[in-house]
Amino acid sequence: MTRAFEFTRQFLFKWTVNWRFIGEDVFLSRSFSVALLAVHITLLVTFLAFVWIIPAKMDLGSLVQQAFRGRNLQRSISNSYVATTMITSVVIGLLCARSLHYQFYAYLVWTSPLILWKSGFHSVLLFILWAAQEWAWNVYPSTNVSSTMVVGCLAIQVLGVFWGMQCEE
Repeated sequence: MTRAFEFTRQFLFKWTVNWRFIGEDVFLSRSFSVALLAVHITLLVTFLAFVWIIPAKMDLGSLVQQAFRGRNLQRSISNSYVATTMITSVVIGLLCARSLHYQFYAYLVWTSPLILWKSGFHSVLLFILWAAQEWAWNVYPSTNVSSTMVVGCLAIQVLGVFWGMQCEE
């Protein structure tokens, strides 16, 4: 656990796929890594409070109280909902990662169709986002444009799922 948020660790800028467009000085700065961690925590808490909690049919405060009282919190939730929740947390992690390398695309490539579908976007936009993401991850070495596209596609997926899952349940 102590190494998970090791801010003294420096990543090599030349290998980054996701944050190349911000420049090496910002990429290597401590404030950037702390900001990414803050955004990551904020997104996870926001999804917990407004999206992932939907099947519980109660607000976050009530859920926490019930859990501390030892009450059974089991609810009827679909396999799709569980998969979407797990995959969304991975996409949030990828969006907020200090440095992604090409092998990280293995986490995203097979899950993108589900995440894009859950966003509720028009099917033409789904295909455009999928194609843009595919293109961006296949640019080697990464460029400012491909890097911006990687982060943009991840951000659009996260926002799309946020709105799409709220409307679904």
